[in-house]
Amino acid sequence: MEVWTITKLHKWTSRYLNSRLEAEILIAYSLKLKRIELYINHERVVNEKELADFKKLIQRRKQGEPIAYITGTQPFMSLEFFVDRSVLIPRPETERLVEVVIDHHGSQLTIADIGTGSGAIAISLAKYLPEIKVIGIDTSPDAIKISQKNAEHHKVSGRCEFRIGNLLEPLKEKVDLIASNPPYIPTQDIETLETDVKDWEPIQALDGGVDGLDYIRKLVNQAPDYLNSNGRLLIEIGFDQGGKVKSLVENNGKYKTIEIIRDLSGKDRILKAILQNDH
Repeated sequence: MEVWTITKLHKWTSRYLNSRLEAEILIAYSLKLKRIELYINHERVVNEKELADFKKLIQRRKQGEPIAYITGTQPFMSLEFFVDRSVLIPRPETERLVEVVIDHHGSQLTIADIGTGSGAIAISLAKYLPEIKVIGIDTSPDAIKISQKNAEHHKVSGRCEFRIGNLLEPLKEKVDLIASNPPYIPTQDIETLETDVKDWEPIQALDGGVDGLDYIRKLVNQAPDYLNSNGRLLIEIGFDQGGKVKSLVENNGKYKTIEIIRDLSGKDRILKAILQNDH
């Protein structure tokens, strides 16, 4: 009978998936080990049941299912978040939004995270800014359950409240900052996305309408009614949407400062707008 060690399984999986990283993540998850332990225990023999269970995971991945949905977790801002198919998988690009909020925060803010999904933005902010309160809003009850689970896991549920509803409607109070990673992909571009995105992740978290700006437009127009004086609006945007989004905010006329912040690749990534004092 053929003997499979972790080293042999790693080499085979890396070739089969064409990714050493994905191989490591799936092997570690399947064998209930940390990734570093794969190297410490590289000669450990994998038994028949372990091998059979692992091959089921490999088949799921070959069928396009994202790694994060297979393992049920995704790293974000050096934290681990529970995810399932009811929420968008948190991405490194969105960490830029959290970093901008952290860099420009004041003390004892109340922040609203619109379209909170897994709660990655809201919970990361609560974790790294211990004086703030965050309200996460999402239309999906299933997403809200995931975000509440993540808040409990990271021990910030006392400062994170999650509400079901559309955009800003569930807010009964004004806040100091509104942050959002809304759907911003133009409808016609959805079909061009990678299979593991378009066929697995929630379409309502991706599709931003004909020009990709449906939700951004609504947030820009609605936010002044929900922000305190000098309140800030920060929205993640598409890499080529900076000019259009800036014009949207300028035409609104209620913001005194408008800035498009770029990511580490030099691409448009974040809209930052500050409300006029006299609004």
